[in-house]
Amino acid sequence: MTLFLIFIKMKAFISLIIILSTMSCVSQKSNSTQESIKEIVFNAQTRGSLVNITVSDYTLFYKTHGNSKTYAINASQRKELEALINKINIKNISELKAPSNKRAFDGALRATLAIKIGETNYISSEFDDDNPPEEIKAIIDTLRSYIQ
Repeated sequence: MTLFLIFIKMKAFISLIIILSTMSCVSQKSNSTQESIKEIVFNAQTRGSLVNITVSDYTLFYKTHGNSKTYAINASQRKELEALINKINIKNISELKAPSNKRAFDGALRATLAIKIGETNYISSEFDDDNPPEEIKAIIDTLRSYIQ
C-alpha cells in the first residue's frame, strides 16, 4: 500500500513539474514574439530643403541639405520614444489626417513618419512638417528635442 501511495505522489509531482515547465516555455515564447522597434524615421522635404531624423538603436542621425550630425541617445530617451509609439495605433498610421495642407503650395515641407517594427514598415500619411497629426505630434516633437 505504501508503494502505491509513493507512486501516486511521484506521478502528481512529475505532472506538476511538466505543467510548470510548459507554462514557463509558453510565457517565454510570448515575450520573445513581441517585436521591437528597429527604426524611426522623420523625413521632411520640398524643393531645395530637407530634414531627416533617423533613430536606429541608440543612435540618432540628423541630416539637412548642408549638414549631418550623429547623436547618441540614452536608454531613457529610447524608452520615451517607444512609450510614445506604443500609445498610437501603428497599423492605422497611414490613415492619419493632416490638419493643414500648406505643403500643397510649398508653404511647408512635405513630411512623413516611418516606424519599422520587426520587418514591417509603417509609414504615415503626408503632413506639413510644422503641423503633424495630433496622434504623432509628441513623437516628432521628441525627436526634434534630441537634436537641439
